[in-house]
Amino acid sequence: MSVKGILLIMVVGLLLGAAARAQCPPGDFNGDCRVDVADFALFAHQWRTTAKTPEDLSHDGRVDGADLSLFGTHWLQKNCPIVINELLAHAHAEASDWIELYNASSVPVNVGGWFLSDSKNDLTRYQIAVGTTIEPHGYLVLYQTLHFANPFDPGVRTPFGFTENGETVYLYSGEDEVFPDHLIEQSFGPSETWHSFGRYRTSLGTYDFVTMSEPTPGAANAYPRVGPVVIEEIMYHPASDGDAEYVELLNISGAAVTLFDFLMMLPWRLTDDTGVNVRLPVDPPVTLLPGEPLLLIRDATAMRPYHVPAGVQTLPWGSGKLDNAGGRLRLLKPGDEDISGARYWIAVDTVNYSDGAHAQRFPDGIDPWPVEADGPGSSLTRLAPTRYGNDPNNWHAALPTPGSVHD
Repeated sequence: MSVKGILLIMVVGLLLGAAARAQCPPGDFNGDCRVDVADFALFAHQWRTTAKTPEDLSHDGRVDGADLSLFGTHWLQKNCPIVINELLAHAHAEASDWIELYNASSVPVNVGGWFLSDSKNDLTRYQIAVGTTIEPHGYLVLYQTLHFANPFDPGVRTPFGFTENGETVYLYSGEDEVFPDHLIEQSFGPSETWHSFGRYRTSLGTYDFVTMSEPTPGAANAYPRVGPVVIEEIMYHPASDGDAEYVELLNISGAAVTLFDFLMMLPWRLTDDTGVNVRLPVDPPVTLLPGEPLLLIRDATAMRPYHVPAGVQTLPWGSGKLDNAGGRLRLLKPGDEDISGARYWIAVDTVNYSDGAHAQRFPDGIDPWPVEADGPGSSLTRLAPTRYGNDPNNWHAALPTPGSVHD
């Protein structure tokens, strides 16, 4: 390609302007969250190579004009590399809630003067101390007792803490010279005591903000919490009889699990967004032994062709059908009530499945879920029950085996 053509592409990219997003933009090869001359030098060094390098933006195994075109569309783009990485909203007694910020770039970022809040209508409740810098790939942890609810901290304008029933937290850059008027939002749900929420990168390159297996303030996030009971198999679109839907739960822990909260006197539930709401039994409650499944079904008669093994605990859910186009299944346990008496439910496991035919839902324009589970007779089966479940790379289409142990 001629120099004139290269310059034309770069000018077009410049006219597109700089966008402020939470992650470093494509074309940022040196990790400073901006696409500039330094990145162009790295790109030029790899020009015409056939190795799979970061400069291969089109992922076709070579660095050529296609990659240059993509590079040009991001020219002079600058993203804010600061993210809300982890937080604890349900501390105990005098212990403190906290929030962790992370710098995803290779350069220091000054966050002094930025604001933290739990209200979108009042973004300036707490101002981070002037001169506060987060080092490259470093962390900043702010505590309720020491910082955003401490009456002796000069940055406190309206003291606040996080709610264990879930809310949204906001990080606002204000009049920062480098990232002016930048707003970072992070929502989280109800949580149990001492269980933090954190960012987890899925196989899609996106991030889920989910319960962690352990809190790690000031360090890299732990793996997501998985279990003790998980969603293990989903038949959302049977081949012939539409009533032959089922969801299989599995106890992956090494101890018996009773799907009932004896303190609140409430059972666990399985829900989706289209009307399925399975309230598990109360008298007696369901107890699963280690490795034992529980089969939740729409209709017992329709399940006969599957030849469910004798002795498998089975519970019909009656009304409601799973969405054939994809949906969100959640296994929930009861949480606390708010001041109005509304009950909150803590997510034990969540699966946002799709049918393989909705590319517009995914960032790279490809629906990664197997189409074979959408009607031909296969079910969605979890590949590794102890791995994080809300990721298509942990599911495949397989012969339906409700109630049976999978290989």
